[in-house]
Amino acid sequence: MLFKKKAMPERIVPGVERTPDTRTFFIPKIAEIEDKVTMKRRFVSPIFGRQAKDDVTIPNDRGNTGDIDKKYDAFRSKKKLTKEEAKKRYGDSYYDFQTINNADKSRLLKGEITPEYLASRKKEAIPEDTPAPAAQPAEQVSIDAFFTAVKKQEERDRPYGGPEVSEDFTMEHAKDDLSSERFGPIEEEEEEHVLFPNAIPEPDRPAAPDPVRVTPIIPVFAEEREAAAAKAEAARANVLTDFDDYRLPPLALLRKSPPKKEGTDVWIAKNIDTINQTLIAFGIAGSVVAHTKGPSVTRYEIALDAGVQTKRITAIADNFQMSLRALSIRIEAPIPGKNTVGIEVPNEIRESVCFGDVVDNPKFIHSTDPLLLAIGLDIDANPVYTSIEGMPHGLVAGSTQSGKSVCIAAIIASLIYKNKPDQVKLLLIDPKKVDLQQFADLPHLVTPIIDDPKIAVEALKWAVGEMERRYDVLKHFKTVNVKDYYERRTNDPEFEKMPRLVIIVEEASDLLISGGPEVEENVLKLTQKSRAVGIHLILATQRPSADILKGSIKANIPTRFAFKVPSSTDSMVVLDTTGAEKLLGKGDMLLSENGLIRRLQGAFLSTEETEQITAFIKNQAYPAYLFTHESLIKNGKNAEAAAELDDLFSDVARYVVSEARCSLNKITQEFGVGFNRATQIVSSLELYGIVTANVGTKPREVLITPEKLEEILTKLGRR
Repeated sequence: MLFKKKAMPERIVPGVERTPDTRTFFIPKIAEIEDKVTMKRRFVSPIFGRQAKDDVTIPNDRGNTGDIDKKYDAFRSKKKLTKEEAKKRYGDSYYDFQTINNADKSRLLKGEITPEYLASRKKEAIPEDTPAPAAQPAEQVSIDAFFTAVKKQEERDRPYGGPEVSEDFTMEHAKDDLSSERFGPIEEEEEEHVLFPNAIPEPDRPAAPDPVRVTPIIPVFAEEREAAAAKAEAARANVLTDFDDYRLPPLALLRKSPPKKEGTDVWIAKNIDTINQTLIAFGIAGSVVAHTKGPSVTRYEIALDAGVQTKRITAIADNFQMSLRALSIRIEAPIPGKNTVGIEVPNEIRESVCFGDVVDNPKFIHSTDPLLLAIGLDIDANPVYTSIEGMPHGLVAGSTQSGKSVCIAAIIASLIYKNKPDQVKLLLIDPKKVDLQQFADLPHLVTPIIDDPKIAVEALKWAVGEMERRYDVLKHFKTVNVKDYYERRTNDPEFEKMPRLVIIVEEASDLLISGGPEVEENVLKLTQKSRAVGIHLILATQRPSADILKGSIKANIPTRFAFKVPSSTDSMVVLDTTGAEKLLGKGDMLLSENGLIRRLQGAFLSTEETEQITAFIKNQAYPAYLFTHESLIKNGKNAEAAAELDDLFSDVARYVVSEARCSLNKITQEFGVGFNRATQIVSSLELYGIVTANVGTKPREVLITPEKLEEILTKLGRR
């Protein structure tokens, strides 16, 4: 044999005689236990050590005849007390069902009596009105001494199965274990170490007899607590009404782009030569006559000879991209306002455009337009601004990571940088629940940020109702729009402040799908009529599909912010033309205003800058919302109930109020309706608090006066 097999050691089992025929594998016979008598032992608990109260029965050790490898633990069986023993020990044979009255419970929780007193009173049949001995207060010890005592006690219990206290044993782990029944008397060290030297200890108390109940010292920072309460109260009291002392955020909160790196003329000259060679190869008479270097792309302008069609340039766009080795190119044939064709080629190194670069400009700072937005820089590196008042509504579309959310943040930052909270109000709808949360608790908000589609539907209904109310105000003052209203009617005694309202929906596609025709109808009403009363709508989506953004909605949104989209079909939905699929992403965008499209690099606003701006504003004014989410839901339910009211609701209501009683039989006879219809009308009367609930066969009582009824009918639109 090549390998030797190791011999297995012989196993010697007591009681089994070893013979020459004995093999390595055998089944030993378990010896019978001769001593049937069990002996009493004190059980050592693996949790409580020798402090365990109950007695258990442990059978005799079986020696080597048992399971040597596993060593099964002994079983436990607690002896049940007889009725006489239970009555002697607890004062009642059925001690498991002992109860406590409310008076004793209150005294026990206040520390006036102890559980031992309750047990002794039950055992000795002491009357309940007997005054109880005062409960001894617990002795305070330091936290270091407490943990030292815990470890010492655990060390004593560890040889008997007690667990070892780990180094990360904290007060949270010992919260439920502060019991003298487990740890016994605690031995304090000579020197007391207080963990919180500045804590305010409780007054001295007399020492309690053993066992000691441990109460660690809890720090109470009274000054810090009072200062925090005063600060919170000051913040709530700082709700500015006239905002005369309100300060707009300073430009120092914004970052600026680093100095621009001058591009090498060699790279630009090489691209110009490549474009000219491509034109010659395809027999197109023309050449590059100028170039403009922007933050993201460089535009090369080609001048064509007379008689050359511009379509010949667009037909060989792929050849230009291949010759230039570019990721993507965009051809603008011709450039608006020029007699040249533009080829936009990505730069070797993209330059960042910070929001501070666009805002820190006299055109933005000194502008009197309250709704002016700082968007970014165009190819000529000039700042680009647009006004919501001139839009009057906007559509922001682009795929993920294209810069859409940053553009929305820049729009909101532009509004709060130029306007006080009483000049511009924001209604933010964020179904994705994360994109707009950085602007929460701003005083510019009319309600907390909405992230529930159902509440968003009610918010759009409120916006439509606010639009109709504002039209009534303009009609009363005989003004054309909000701007005319502020210019000519400010000194009127009945003048009412009418701040601009900007509604921003972060993910409009999800809202249009979940809300259904109701949302689409409200959006259509706002885009058609709300411009004159100072209400503007900005929709953002990453799913610009034709079945969601229908033509009726897009027709009233002439301003489009198009970021990189997956296909030319999506570009057609957003811009009504191709080109957005050729963008580079990360802020590279096409801005379409009234059919004029221009390419620009969107301004970048970091999260840190946003937090600094919002913190500066929040420190001046506490948000004062016009309505809450709960009120929106309640108004929506009331509106649904009002819409389902019977046509005879008003007549029946006036009848029962005039009769001062509500009887179903009288209603069926007076109005000639069936019993079921009369029951529904009476249920509606009960819902609006006009009559009482049903009480058997008796007629219902009327709860309101005729004057109050007219007010209710007016609110329901049922006069």
